[in-house]
Amino acid sequence: MTHQLPDGFTSRPASTDDALCVAELWNNRSEATRGERPSTPERVLKNWDHPKFDLSTDSRLVFAPDSTLIGYAHIRDVKDPPVDVFTGYSVHPEYDKAEWLWDDLFSWMDAEARRVIPKAAEDARIALVAGTSEQDVSNQREMERHGFDYSRTFHRMTIDFCKPATPVRFPDGMAVRAVVPGEDDIELVTVHREAFADHYGILQQPFKTDLEEWRQLMQEDDFDAELWHIAYAIEDGAIVGFCVCHAQAPGDPERGLINDVGVRPAWRRRGIGRALLLHAFAEFAARGIHGAVLNVDSENRTGAPALYERVGMRSVHASHTYVKELRPGVNLVPQ
Repeated sequence: MTHQLPDGFTSRPASTDDALCVAELWNNRSEATRGERPSTPERVLKNWDHPKFDLSTDSRLVFAPDSTLIGYAHIRDVKDPPVDVFTGYSVHPEYDKAEWLWDDLFSWMDAEARRVIPKAAEDARIALVAGTSEQDVSNQREMERHGFDYSRTFHRMTIDFCKPATPVRFPDGMAVRAVVPGEDDIELVTVHREAFADHYGILQQPFKTDLEEWRQLMQEDDFDAELWHIAYAIEDGAIVGFCVCHAQAPGDPERGLINDVGVRPAWRRRGIGRALLLHAFAEFAARGIHGAVLNVDSENRTGAPALYERVGMRSVHASHTYVKELRPGVNLVPQ
């Protein structure tokens, strides 16, 4: 269900031809709230590129009478079972006070998200999950007005490389190397699943699904095997940790992106995570990259935020996760 739009305003699903105007809408809002313009048409298209995401049913655009895009929303029912339905949306800052537009987008998201309920077990809790910048007070207000509750805060942390990197020493019996596509795939996915098994919001998927997604990542244009760092045991070569990086962070071309860093539970508290981070920093610096960026759950159970602070990173931005329960039941997702 959606609300009646005022005369002259129209809506329709998105198509790939809309990537540019959707990126511009995201940037207009981000610039008004955070002073940044991080989105690109390429990032929008990448976000839409998922076998379980259908633009014709899973997206909504709202246009002003002059054809300006003023509202966007999508839902992503991509997990199995679909107990968490993820949504993304944006309202043009000039329409911040247009409650009818917020109402239209939120009612559409709610109705579309409820389509997944029959796909899950009868006793499973179903929730709609959304996020917002801490500076976007209007967005937070509207989420709360439409039945969402605050759940979690994630921090964007950065570091600038102000001095030459020193050689990184790994714990005794440990060493580091680059990933080898086609050889490390299965073991790397296994280690990642172990490292993130109890991470907030992670719903373990079939191994084959995870493996296909990781192999797809290794085929993307920004994949660089030398920036996928593998910590391994010298004795038997077993992978015990990883640090997956990219040479350029979205919206921050001066810094590299640390996308994922993790250590198998049995190997934690030995300094492997710290060594991997310092190794990644050194590799970035050697390439002339001026810093690094990562995102972290403020309540991470492994103490990751404190580790990142110890290696010199600092929080520069926070984003809040909000959740709306669509059906009560057994929560299958770690909290």
